[in-house]
Amino acid sequence: MKTLKTLAYPIAAGMMFTSASGCRAATFAESLNDGTVTVRVVDDTDVPLEGVQAIMYSLSDEGTSKLGLTDTNGMYSVQLRKIYAEIDGHFTKPGYYKSNGVFWKWDKWGGVPPANTNFTIVLKRITEPVQMKKIEVNAVFPRLNEPVGFDLAIGDWIFPDGKGEIADILFTTEEGYYVSDKNFAIRASAKFPNEYDGIQSFHVPSRSDAPTQLLRSELQPPLIAPKSGYEKTFEHFSHRLPSEKRSSSSYDNTRRWIYRTRTEVNKDGEIVSANYGWFSMDMSIGPFGKTGRIMLHYYHNPDPKSRSLEPKEIADRQAKDMPKDMPKETQE
Repeated sequence: MKTLKTLAYPIAAGMMFTSASGCRAATFAESLNDGTVTVRVVDDTDVPLEGVQAIMYSLSDEGTSKLGLTDTNGMYSVQLRKIYAEIDGHFTKPGYYKSNGVFWKWDKWGGVPPANTNFTIVLKRITEPVQMKKIEVNAVFPRLNEPVGFDLAIGDWIFPDGKGEIADILFTTEEGYYVSDKNFAIRASAKFPNEYDGIQSFHVPSRSDAPTQLLRSELQPPLIAPKSGYEKTFEHFSHRLPSEKRSSSSYDNTRRWIYRTRTEVNKDGEIVSANYGWFSMDMSIGPFGKTGRIMLHYYHNPDPKSRSLEPKEIADRQAKDMPKDMPKETQE
């Protein structure tokens, strides 16, 4: 397999190796080791992908990345010099959602990936993009201790509290207290009133600990919403005491949600129509006077006959960002 070319890749961490004295930098570099890194790129059904553009690098003083294409078995190998801390990769192919981020981290100084290790990289297929609504909500709870309907298709409370028309979720905010942003407590429960509606969680790798960004797909959820596994209720909370340095909450930056609403079934109990969607970040509640507020960021599929979770916006962005000069065949 032939590497197409070597790219200069600006890595800020590499600056620290050269900013010290020449002697110290040399000693540091000499303590790092070289290693062969091999990936096996497959689609979401585990089929090997040929011709995936792969870029892999480490936070080393070499400051370069290696670019190449996977072979017929989805394999690509590269020799990295002076591997430091972790190995990052960017993997792209037309017709697929790209994956990028860290896929290996050392557990001791000077470590390298074990020999003959094939790291599996998954590229999800672009199959059924749908023109979805992207909705961002930062709404104040209208009142305490009684259910308030929220319309997920519109992204607002039900009239007369908002412009919503159908109560997809009923939120109930419990009596809490608010003294200041450093002294408050709030808890909210939610219920899907329709018998067959509900919600389920899934998780994605964290990207909060910059510069470490663990490998993940540009499309966070599965391609198609699950047929089962939905729950009708969930809860969120947030609180802080004056003695605490920061607030505590149920918010999880790796958690996402898939929901199903307005579900209709036939006489045999089979689903004939429903609206699906997914949250691109965890739901969050916080202080705002006595009632608090809720923040929701989600995509809503308006087609009641489709279970697709692929926003056309994301699929179009993938196509636009694809390298124009990307080789179409693997070079041997």
